[in-house]
Amino acid sequence: MKAVVLAGVGQVEVQERPDPTADPLHVVVHVDVASLCGTDAHQFEGRIDSPFPRVPGHDFAGTVVSVGEGVDESLVGQQFAVKPSLPCGVCAACVDGPSLDCPNKKLIGLWSDGCFAELVAVPRVNLVPIPDGVPIWGAALLEPFAVALNCIDRLQIKLGDSVLVLGQGPIGLAVARFAALSGAGRLTVTDVREEVFEVSRAFGATDCLDSRTDGLVDRVLEMHGGRGADIVVETSGAPAASASVIDLVRKEGKASFIGYANDLPGIPVVPMMLKTATVFGVGGNGGRGQYERSLELIRAGRVDLSPLVTHRFSLDDAPEAFEVASTKRDGAIKVLLEP
Repeated sequence: MKAVVLAGVGQVEVQERPDPTADPLHVVVHVDVASLCGTDAHQFEGRIDSPFPRVPGHDFAGTVVSVGEGVDESLVGQQFAVKPSLPCGVCAACVDGPSLDCPNKKLIGLWSDGCFAELVAVPRVNLVPIPDGVPIWGAALLEPFAVALNCIDRLQIKLGDSVLVLGQGPIGLAVARFAALSGAGRLTVTDVREEVFEVSRAFGATDCLDSRTDGLVDRVLEMHGGRGADIVVETSGAPAASASVIDLVRKEGKASFIGYANDLPGIPVVPMMLKTATVFGVGGNGGRGQYERSLELIRAGRVDLSPLVTHRFSLDDAPEAFEVASTKRDGAIKVLLEP
């Protein structure tokens, strides 16, 4: 099969790899559509530790082409979205079930070879049926929304809460949309790209700020009566944005960190204590219904995915796809690979 391989930092190759086989309770999926995530771009840039060579990618949907022992053969030919966190198979949760509660789950494409290939083997339990009305390319965009929904579930936004979202990549846009659906009052977002703010406003943002603006913290505090936002969510993975979160949240407010990279600063503990802030670390997509609920919100028309997809590439053009996703060239938001 054809596969995209990160051979090193900034090095993308298209190689021939052996076809995978389906172990017991596993299936082999033909990848119909995959999307590049910020994690993939950070691997390409060297901002996340990743062993090389590695087939990256974790957000995808496809068609089952073969099944292993213990899996119903009627699944062959059916299309599914695929949850990207693989259970370890040996802990108590995996042995006694449900394996999606496994505390040792690892993200494919980071800790194992991922979905930027023609074929990939995954556990049967990771398959998510795609409801009528959701296109196959839409089912390959779920991970940012599942992560965002995991975050929103934990924050428990109240009607009228002021919410500040730092970064308007796919996860930041998803957080903004779900915050709006949850009843946020003033919903402020930041980014360095004016073109993405059109989507932010369509998703419910009331204020869009260029994060490079001098005195940004003071401006946000002024907008919120000098005390900061009720809720601040950092999604960009930018060191400066991460360092500003506690300054931007009000006393006894809530802060959430989603953006991930090796070069992020530590949380300022003393300011956090003085503000008695509650801090949430969101390290994944939840795996407890967030994929299914995201699909339902898309099916019901609560989320319009079409503004997010800005670029489509074949596997052969993967080097250019990574360059576009990393630099956000030509207004890139979501970049798709279509094997």
